[in-house]
Amino acid sequence: MLRAAVLAAVATLATLAAGAGCAHDPDKQAGPKTSTALDRRITPRTKLPAALLPLLPRNGVYVAGGGLVSSAWRVVLDLDARTLYGGSAAASNASSLGPMDKEATKDLSQRNQELLMGLANAAWNEPPSKERPDPTADYDEIFIVLEGDNTFFLEGFGPIRQPAAVKAIVELRAAAGL
Repeated sequence: MLRAAVLAAVATLATLAAGAGCAHDPDKQAGPKTSTALDRRITPRTKLPAALLPLLPRNGVYVAGGGLVSSAWRVVLDLDARTLYGGSAAASNASSLGPMDKEATKDLSQRNQELLMGLANAAWNEPPSKERPDPTADYDEIFIVLEGDNTFFLEGFGPIRQPAAVKAIVELRAAAGL
């Protein structure tokens, strides 16, 4: 009789679990994914180069480039301040970290915010390049998308070659007047 009661209880629990849609299964509880954010490569803000940290917005985009044979440039899209900064150095072999010879900050329009952040997020979601890096000491580009403490960090060790990131850099530079 005890065995029959145990079997009945097990059958009842199995029926309840099946009817509840396997409540212990997180995929069934969460429903369909609405974002690919969990699939993106994430670099914690604390792992970014320390020299860059003072220049980075909390939320937005930072892109910069320059080198031995080309002038330095920098674009910062700050979503919280709703601004777009662009700066460039007059001479080659200048740092993109300090003051620039030409600097301008303007309000970030809704159109530019949507366009530029869409391009930046496309770059973040782009699969990593399978192309072998071809480092050069003459020029480098950095591309960072920031969402609080989560960031996407891409360094070209030369010009960045990932198509979505290249498109985002071109558009960010144009919007900033560079």
